Amino acid sequence: KESSPAPGKKNISFNTEPNETGLIGDLPPVGFFDPAGFAAKATPEELGRYREVEIMHGRFAQLAIVGFLVPESYAANGAYGDDFLAPSGTALEVFNTDPVWVGLTFGVISVLETIRLLETEPGTRTNAKILEAGLYVTPTPEKLAEYSLKELQNGRLAMLAFAGACAQELVNSTPLWENLQG
Repeated sequence: KESSPAPGKKNISFNTEPNETGLIGDLPPVGFFDPAGFAAKATPEELGRYREVEIMHGRFAQLAIVGFLVPESYAANGAYGDDFLAPSGTALEVFNTDPVWVGLTFGVISVLETIRLLETEPGTRTNAKILEAGLYVTPTPEKLAEYSLKELQNGRLAMLAFAGACAQELVNSTPLWENLQG
């Protein structure tokens, strides 16, 4: 009989200690995963920049997955009529049916990202200013490191999920929501 983990104990534990590069986020069993060798060639400043970019891509990927699922679920339920997401019902069809809206969306995102880049200094761009807004209790340094690690891992998962969702819709032209329903 397998024993359950102790109360408060997690089933999976990640390495929260910085590795030789000074970055957290190693995943067992592979450890520090760098198959292309970018970290070996990078300076510490470049590694910090790579981590900033990874976190930002992870945040956008999390939003992108929500942007796939919510409209497709509404379209599947007929909430906005039959042609809400074009005849195919796939989120990627928006590039063919509404290029003006896609362009406007990308334009707004570009302006907001440009403002963010101009208002921040390199090395501080992973801070989303959520804690400074006073919406949450300021965590201890250990808890903040745990939150940072969770954000990094969830962002990595979302990047893979978004790539898979795009590939799935391009391969079988079936809405992601329908495939998830079985």
